[in-house]
Order: sequence, then C-alpha cells, then structure tokens
Amino acid sequence: MSESVKATMLSNIQGPAAYILRLSAVFGLYLTAGEIGLSSPFTSGNVSPFWPASGIALASVLLWGYRMWPAIAAAAFLVNFWSPIPTQAALGIAVGNTSAALVGSLLLHRLGRLNLSLDRLRDVIALLSLGALVSPVVAATIGTTTLSLTHVKAWSGFGTALPVWWFGDAMGVLIATPLVLSARQVRPLWLRFGSFEVLSLFAGTIVTSLLMFSQALGQSVRDDVLAFAVFPFVIWAAIRFRLVGASIVCLLVAMIAVWGTAHGNGPFVKHDPIHNAILLQSFLAVLSVSGLSLAAVISERARAEYALRNLSRRLMQLQDEERRRLARELHDSTGQNLVALQMNLAALNQRISRSDRGSADLLADSIGILDRVVKEIRTLSYLLYPPLLDEAGLPSALQWYIDGLVQRGSLAIDLHISSDVGRLPQELETAIFRIVQECLTNIHRHSGSSVARIALTTKRGQAILRIRDEGRGVPAQLLGDPAANPSSFGVGIRGITERVRELDGKLRIKNAMPGTIVEVILPLQREDSGGLKETPGNATRQKQGA
Repeated sequence: MSESVKATMLSNIQGPAAYILRLSAVFGLYLTAGEIGLSSPFTSGNVSPFWPASGIALASVLLWGYRMWPAIAAAAFLVNFWSPIPTQAALGIAVGNTSAALVGSLLLHRLGRLNLSLDRLRDVIALLSLGALVSPVVAATIGTTTLSLTHVKAWSGFGTALPVWWFGDAMGVLIATPLVLSARQVRPLWLRFGSFEVLSLFAGTIVTSLLMFSQALGQSVRDDVLAFAVFPFVIWAAIRFRLVGASIVCLLVAMIAVWGTAHGNGPFVKHDPIHNAILLQSFLAVLSVSGLSLAAVISERARAEYALRNLSRRLMQLQDEERRRLARELHDSTGQNLVALQMNLAALNQRISRSDRGSADLLADSIGILDRVVKEIRTLSYLLYPPLLDEAGLPSALQWYIDGLVQRGSLAIDLHISSDVGRLPQELETAIFRIVQECLTNIHRHSGSSVARIALTTKRGQAILRIRDEGRGVPAQLLGDPAANPSSFGVGIRGITERVRELDGKLRIKNAMPGTIVEVILPLQREDSGGLKETPGNATRQKQGA
C-alpha cells in the first residue's frame, strides 16, 4: 500500500483511533530507520554518519504535532537498547533525539514559517538552517554527553563524535524529512508520468551509485569528482518529479554511499575514518540541498506561470465581458437614441416647408448621415459581440460575420462547418469566433490574398479549425508553434496563442504553397486537477456556483 493511501486512511479516521494509528506508524518507521542507521559498519558507539530516523521524527511532529513524542521516545530508546550500550545511555539518547524533533518543529513553525509542501526556496532554506543545522545540535550534544558519562566513549573523543553525530542527524533531516512530507505525491506522479520513466530514473541512480561506491568495476573509484556522476539523476528527479523524486533519489544515493564507504569502497576512503565521514556527509549535503532547492525553484516557477495563466485567462474573460457590455450599450442605449432621432427627423421632414429648399436639403442630408451612423453603430455592436453567438450558436454567428465582411470588402471567403458541429461551450465558441476574426483581419491586411477558406470540424473529442489563404505566406522561421517564439509575432497572433493555451489546445502555422494555413485544435473537454472531465467554459461557472 502506498504512503499516500496510508495518509488518506489516517486522515479519514478521527479521534483516539487516528492518534493511536499515527503513533504506531511513527514508531514503526523510526524503529526501521534507526536500525538502518545503526546497521552500517561505519557506525561506532551508536554514532552514525547517516541517521534517517531524525528526519522521520521531525517530519512526524511537523505533520501531526507534538503529541507524537511518545512514539519517537519509545522507538529511540528501543533501537539503542537493543544495541550493545547500557540502558542509561539508551535513555539519554532517546531524550536527546525526542527533544531535537520537538525543538526543530518549534523553530520551523515559529521562525521558519514552514510550508510543509516545501515548494518554496525559503522553505528549503528554513529546513536546512533550522531543521538540519540547529535542531540536531540538541540530539548530538545530549547523545554524545550521555555516551561519555556512561563510558561508552571516552571524553577524549567527544570533539570528534559530536560533529559526526550532528551531521549524521542533519543528513537524516535533509533526506528523510522531505520524503515523508511529500509521500502523498508518490501515487499521482507515478500515474502521471508512467512507470517506465520512474523505473529508468531509479535504476540509473542505483546502477551509477553502485559503480561509484562498490567494486563493480573491478576496483573502487578513488577520484572525489567522480562521485558527482549521480548528480544528473538528482537534477532529472527534481525537474520531472519535484520534491518527492529528488528525495527518493537522494535517499538511494545516501544508503549506497554510506554502505560502500563503510566497506572501504568509493571516493571517500583515502583518509582517516573521521575525515572520510565528514567528506561523505558534505557530499550528501550538497546533493540533497541542490535537489531540494532545484525542486523548490521549479515549483515556484510553475506556480508563477499558473498564476500568470490565470491572470491572462481572467483578463480575456473581462475583455469579452466588456465587449458584450459595450455591444449591449451601443445597441440598447445609443442605438435606440439614434433611432428616436431618426423618427424625429422624419417627422420634421414632413412638416418643413417645401418652399425652403435649403433647409429641406440640409435636413435630407442629415437624415442620410444619421442612417449611416445607425448602420455603423449596429455593425460595431455586432462586431464587438454578435448576439447570434449566444442566441443561435457559433455557425450562425460566423456566417453572419463572413457575409458582412464579404459585402464590405473584396475578400472571397469560403466557410465550411461540419454538420456535427452543434452548440459548443460558451468559452469555446467565443474563442473560435475571435480566432477567425483575427485571422481574417490578418489575411486582409498582410497576406495580399483575395481568397480565404475556413473549415471547422469536430473529431475524437476535439474541435479542429483550419484557416487558409493564398497570399504571400510567412517566413520559414515563423512556421510551427507561435508560443515558441512569441516576440516575432504581433498582438493578434499573441492573443490567439493565449486563447488556445488557456483552453489546453494547439496552434500551428503551416506553409500552404501558396499561402498560409493556421490550424487550431481545441479539446471539447478538459481534465481538471483531479483527473475528472470538465467542459471548457463550464469550469468557471461550476466554481462560482460551488
């Protein structure tokens, strides 16, 4: 069962039962992580260069509060009690490890203002400074002092044991804490990217780590720089799988590196044991901090892009709403006033004396001017937002617009709409209408073509729009997706690109020889974040009505 499923089950259970289940989970995870930390032959006197249990303890307190201390204390006591040290030493170490988790959680909540998703760079910095560097001092100081007081280690070794303990706990916090905090992301990412990429990433990480920290090549790698051959896998994991991917890869590398170094293999075995341990811990620290920082930066960028897309989408919605309002005002207010003025002038024309030829001609000329103004206002109102788009649907609105454009200009336009194109969602119909409007404007102004062909069909849950002209075409560097080189296009194409992107569609500009083809593919339904189908345009209304 995945960690995300377990977390969901625990969150669905309330009261004492949930508390007991969480205590049991923390106890089991801490005990397992503690045994892994002590199993390395590199460990001396229960001082491990890599202690993942510290990360388990801190993460459990961050997730479920200070009431997790009994599970941490009991597991910390047992994991040391079962090792060859006195009971008093096991008790002291348990007190130190429990205190470090509580102090770390307090510092991260009060001073670090930690976001448990660790999707901001400031969260990674807080975890590094307060969680990995400050809080382990408590466990290292109490634990090392306890070992010296109980004569497990000599006082002369206090100065060397304390930094190894300290950095061992820090490595556990940097690697295990993000992994536990991001456990709920494992299943969605697995389903989203597929198992092949995940298995390739983990297999590559394990194979490369074994090559660096074992005798797989016939002899152990001794060059320190070669240890960073695993770095591309950390980058890969951070870019594709964010926090959870980087955490898992760092954990795999850490376990293999610690085990290999303890057995005299790898780049960090050329000095005395303490020096080797510090080099190994520094390597793991650089690896984990780099992975976490990159994952956080990518998450921040993705969040900023999402906010920008929402802003762009909202601006387009406001633009369409404003066009609709202006069209209604021109039609219902300004248009009606002009019609009333027409009626008054018509009445005045009947009353004016025919003998006053000058006044009669002036009045007739004014009536003619007013007739043209009424027509222009009506046309402008319809161009801003045609009522047919809401009343009769996209095909009727497009046909009306093209008929008017043909009457006013010299462009011959052939419109073909498939019979299976019925009423589409409002946002989709508006977007297609605006795209056709902008493309025909560009053809009239820039292409030099006298012919335009428009085809709209639906196929496999997609609306496919193709607009072709027979003009001079566009430069080769502008073909393809305009989003790849937006600075090369004007405001019109950029607007089309934004509309298509907001609807999760695709836009391509192709060479027609002669002329140009603009192809737009828009999904009739989109998947929301939960994997459910939603119709474009309905999502906003559903959210507003929720």
